[in-house]
Amino acid sequence: MTVLPTTRPALDPEVALARLLGRLHPLRPEAVPLGEALDRVLARPLRAAIPVPRFDCSAMDGYAVRAADIAPGARLRVLAEVRAGQPAAVPVTSGATVRVMTGAPLPPGADAVVAWERTGTPETGGAPVGELDDDLPAWVEVHDAPRPGQHVRRSGEDLDADDFLAAAGDVVGAAEIALAAATGRDTLWVTRVPVVAVLSTGDEVVAPGRHLRGARVPDVNGPVLEALVRRAGGVPLRFPLVADDPDALLQALDGLSGRVDLVLTSGGASGGAADLVARLDGGRHPVEAVSLWMKPGKPAVLGVLDLEPGPGGGPVGFVGLPGSPVAAMVAFDMLAAPAIALLGERPIAARAVEATATERLPGADGRVSLVRVRLERIDDGRWQATPIGGERAHGVRSLVGANGLAVVCDADGIGVGELVTVRLTGWSGCPAV
Repeated sequence: MTVLPTTRPALDPEVALARLLGRLHPLRPEAVPLGEALDRVLARPLRAAIPVPRFDCSAMDGYAVRAADIAPGARLRVLAEVRAGQPAAVPVTSGATVRVMTGAPLPPGADAVVAWERTGTPETGGAPVGELDDDLPAWVEVHDAPRPGQHVRRSGEDLDADDFLAAAGDVVGAAEIALAAATGRDTLWVTRVPVVAVLSTGDEVVAPGRHLRGARVPDVNGPVLEALVRRAGGVPLRFPLVADDPDALLQALDGLSGRVDLVLTSGGASGGAADLVARLDGGRHPVEAVSLWMKPGKPAVLGVLDLEPGPGGGPVGFVGLPGSPVAAMVAFDMLAAPAIALLGERPIAARAVEATATERLPGADGRVSLVRVRLERIDDGRWQATPIGGERAHGVRSLVGANGLAVVCDADGIGVGELVTVRLTGWSGCPAV
């Protein structure tokens, strides 16, 4: 494996992100059954395939009539009954009616429906009936003169064929599924969910819950990145831990060929002797080890891998994250989350608010300092940001309660009472912003 040069490009995080995204492209869309479409993103506009209703039908249980022939007290012969799903074979003629159930096709010749509650039968002597019998009466007496179109749903009155329903890029909810089903569709074309490999590297890490011997530590990044990938809209695939061995790393990467759309590694991204991910730079995989102008999350490895395309048909992206859990999470938000959004054609979820610092927020000489803070809204509606966990990148305890990253560009930091931009993270289960 090629040895990494002693110097690496120092990049603004936005420049590094642009380089990465410039080498990726959205994955090819796929058609999925309606039952699997919830929360997916439409890849094509949704239009009505058929009119809704598809035919003129009754809006309630009653009697189909010709409105112009009916006066209060009129008695009509009952010719037949039509229920939902049955054809309306018997036409309505002058002096006659057909009993119809809700959703049944309107019989030929009819233009209105009289609710059964507004009719009488031989059994009631013409008085209003109290319930709808299964047996057809010989005649009914109509108590009210209907208007044309009364209790009739006309074909296409809700939707015409080819009506626009939703745009490409819209997220599919239950309403869109209902519209698709009502207009005769059983599938929807949606953007593909990126399949993301998650690999933790390092001789020192073991799977959570395993017995710890000597100087071994639990793998924090594996489950954390798995969760963050899922939250960002990807499908995570967690793979076994990779030892600090060049051949082991290359073998693990080769085993991902054709299986994934993006690869995330954690650890080994710095320039130390055992940092094998960084040493991919200069090898057969077209990736670049960079030094980002941010703290935490300075070392990263970005690019694409020389592998067969994944399920989505595009180049396999690569983001090598730092080993410190906090730094890995910060770098994930800055680099990996936008890559997942681009692959799946989802809007980038990051939002920001302006907040007042309640304590001094430290800066970083020559770098953007991303300070973990707790955002709270005060009585006048403004936001205030309180730092959590100090400046150490490895302080995992500070993650609980942190719902934002204060972006401090001044090396001298942000003073108490000064305004600062805060990126929302959603890392913790604390009250959402």
